[in-house]
Amino acid sequence: MEPSIDSLLLADFAEVVNGKLYVMGAGFTTVALPAFDQPYRFFVAAGLRIPWSHTNQEIPFTVRLETLDGDPIDCWSLDGQMEAGRAPGQRGEDSVSMFAAPVDVVVTEPIDVVVRFAFGTDQRTARFRFVVAVE
Repeated sequence: MEPSIDSLLLADFAEVVNGKLYVMGAGFTTVALPAFDQPYRFFVAAGLRIPWSHTNQEIPFTVRLETLDGDPIDCWSLDGQMEAGRAPGQRGEDSVSMFAAPVDVVVTEPIDVVVRFAFGTDQRTARFRFVVAVE
């Protein structure tokens, strides 16, 4: 069994505290900005499953913003390694680690965005759209 992404969410806010993922305003598909060319912050949150055989090993991850055609949006990306240890008394069980990271972006026009999260050999995507709010 390989490391995998159990869940992937986009949220207004997310953080990991004591191994728990706290999320607010998750599951959006459209972001209505007051105007373009203004910074916007959202969060990428995920639950990452690490099989017993992969604990105490570094597992690479990447998070990218892309267009629907798969072209990179160069305003933000994240690369790193995650390593999960074995808890005392844990015998052959998978570990689940929570992940949360802020994304700061400025867009200049309406655009559909894909967040591509790769963890080891697994990959998930979440899609949403930036528009201007109509008053």
